[in-house]
Amino acid sequence: MEYNYLIDPIGENRKKQSILMQQLSSGRRIVNSWMDAGGLAVANKLASTVSRSTIAVNNLSTSNSFLQTQDGVLKSASEILDRMGQLKAMSQGVFGDNTGAYQKEYEILREELASLSQQTFNGVDLFASPSGNLPVIGDPSASTSFLISQPDLDDAVSDIGNESQLANLSTSNFTDALQNVATLRATNGAQQSRVDASFDLMRVQITSKSAAYSAIMDVDLARTSTDLAVTNIYTASGAAVFNSGLLVSSRVGMLIR
Repeated sequence: MEYNYLIDPIGENRKKQSILMQQLSSGRRIVNSWMDAGGLAVANKLASTVSRSTIAVNNLSTSNSFLQTQDGVLKSASEILDRMGQLKAMSQGVFGDNTGAYQKEYEILREELASLSQQTFNGVDLFASPSGNLPVIGDPSASTSFLISQPDLDDAVSDIGNESQLANLSTSNFTDALQNVATLRATNGAQQSRVDASFDLMRVQITSKSAAYSAIMDVDLARTSTDLAVTNIYTASGAAVFNSGLLVSSRVGMLIR
């Protein structure tokens, strides 16, 4: 901001001093709309976009946490199914399942497997029967960017879920269930990748738009400090000249009298 310090050195410079001090104290170049009306309008739009983008980033972060939790449950389901397959193989060995120990462990694992499908994330079901989808707001437009799934875990392991007796199941039943859960995990992983990509994109946009906002609104501290120092000098000089003039006038008046 360029100033002409030679006009009305006391009144004008004090006004400029006030503006410069407001800029330095607030850190803002535009402290009044008349200073740069167009720049202020652009800055307000950028600030609004950054605010909405920040909300979108939070939504994406929460969506990713949901998917990570979901994948953790699916991993547990895979481990349970793998153990069940081991029990089936051991029950067919030389000693079979004469004590009923394998069947008992199978029953406990089957109950645990059923409970996994009821898990939630902050009150939202991780799985649905039938499968469903959740909308993700991933951009400043506040519209749905894409969907993440609530798969039907019960359906994926239905052969085991519907059979209470280990002896009635074959090894292929466990193999098929493991493959179904693996497919669900693959879908989950792909959705996590998409959320991560959207998250990274939104962070880049926030950074660039925040920089644009800063370029418009933030004060140049070095230049403004220099301008303030100059106005202080001119104000002091103007006051000195004014006071000298009063003193001369007073002495002339005394001589005339």
